[in-house]
Amino acid sequence: MRNTNKKLNRNKKLLSEAIVAGTLLTVGVSSLVYTNKVDAKSLPVATTKDYNKLQKLSNKTGINYTKNKKWYVGFMPGENVQAIRNITTYKLSDTQVNPGVRNWSKYIGAGTFNNENYFIGISASNDKYLMPAKYCKVPYSYKLKSNHEPVYAYLGSLENAFNGYSLFLNDYGQILTKQNVVYPKSQMKVTLNNLGQNTGKYKGFWIGKTPITFYVAGDDKNQTPTTETQEMYPLYIYNPTGELTVSYIKVEDLDQFEPATVKYNNIGTITNKHAFKPVDKKLDF
Repeated sequence: MRNTNKKLNRNKKLLSEAIVAGTLLTVGVSSLVYTNKVDAKSLPVATTKDYNKLQKLSNKTGINYTKNKKWYVGFMPGENVQAIRNITTYKLSDTQVNPGVRNWSKYIGAGTFNNENYFIGISASNDKYLMPAKYCKVPYSYKLKSNHEPVYAYLGSLENAFNGYSLFLNDYGQILTKQNVVYPKSQMKVTLNNLGQNTGKYKGFWIGKTPITFYVAGDDKNQTPTTETQEMYPLYIYNPTGELTVSYIKVEDLDQFEPATVKYNNIGTITNKHAFKPVDKKLDF
């Protein structure tokens, strides 16, 4: 029992570090209210079908606008990602994005620029920006199989993200990650109580099925990435506030899960057929 409590406390400590780091740079809802041309209160919330339409549109070269104006909840697979690019220069902006209910975007189109697929968004000041389409995917919903093998999740940092986890965060501060890095020392056992939605009718996990290649961090004090790589899926850690922290599981560990309908309160429900149903059909600011 002592060992179990010690591990759980360690996991909570690791999560609290990541959540604090993510909270510092969270984009507030107030900064995403659009006052020009479209009344933000009247915009419906996007569903899986809306995301898929934009993904298809992102394969076309250049700017391709969509007629429907909707709010898209963010499923960014990592904290503090500086993924927004200026549409005219393609340079990274100074804006950080985080996954969860507070990260709403208004996408007005999609297209391919410099051989990369993007969603086209619009800011509060009507400035257009680009968000990589590979990040804009609705996760799938799963529950652990009854006789599953142990599954472990790890904290990581995406390229062009301010490092959301480091054992030496207090010593070195937040550093812009140059490549995808995962941290073996952040290992956490995946259970409903630790990382999943463990209350209500629809319990389980949200897992993104777009594989991400990470460099594995070494054991040196600077956590320098090694040449070793690992394919991983993002697992969205449930937080009752709706602000999601993301961990990562090995691709092969998905075999320990099975499809389920899972509801994350304050965000919405994802069915076992991969359909996202938002909590609210329309947002009211």
